[in-house]
Amino acid sequence: MSGTIFRISVGFLVGVLALLALALCASDYYIGEQQRLLAAGDARGAAKASRTALRLDPFDTDALEARALTLQQQRKHEEAAAVLREAIARDPNNYFPYLLLGNVQLAMDDPDAAVENYRNVLELNPKHTAASIYLAQVLLGQDRLQEAKKEYLKLERDGRITGEALYNLGRIGVRTGEPKEGLRDIKAARRRVLRDLEGLEGPARRQQKEFLRGMDLALADAMVVAGREFRARKILANSPSEQAPLLLRLLDSDPDAYREQVVNSDVY
Repeated sequence: MSGTIFRISVGFLVGVLALLALALCASDYYIGEQQRLLAAGDARGAAKASRTALRLDPFDTDALEARALTLQQQRKHEEAAAVLREAIARDPNNYFPYLLLGNVQLAMDDPDAAVENYRNVLELNPKHTAASIYLAQVLLGQDRLQEAKKEYLKLERDGRITGEALYNLGRIGVRTGEPKEGLRDIKAARRRVLRDLEGLEGPARRQQKEFLRGMDLALADAMVVAGREFRARKILANSPSEQAPLLLRLLDSDPDAYREQVVNSDVY
């Protein structure tokens, strides 16, 4: 009798585990469907898929993250933030919900909270490049130049710095008493963008060319601050930017005023 009960219990347990495995597989499927539908622009279908995934595996943070991404796509930022806080409560050692929450808080115009969560990501994963870049960008937007510079320098030392991040580091240097280093970084960033331009076409190429025009103006700014007005004049004289003629006139009439304007300007 006891043997029969044991076999029934084992059979029941195996059945439960099989159903659980099936539910987990189905949850993964719906998470994949949510991501596919979200990429295709079907926010309603993505929301339905993420809700199904959560029902199948209510303890899975992946399903919560997928749900939050759908809500963010729908601009339901408060709801997305609440879902991500739940994901963090379930698995506080998973860095990804912190990253997503930082992005949501940035969209909600709460940069201080975003900074806190990007720092949380880096505590859990110190080499997370995206979190370091996002953190530096937010600090830059808050005019916290020295803190942003510290993050960019970490990326540079680790060989993980992007062209845009290197460009921002250069512009910070120009404004924080290191114009020569800033000039060097802007030049290096410009070379990277030029290399990348070769493989681009259409709108992406036009966007990069516009970025290059802005970099040329920043290069002229850096040269003026570094005391190389002659080279700055040549760059401004050959620049297609609408701002270039105005800057050139200011440089010709009052180099010190130009220099002061650059040093006191925001990095945007």
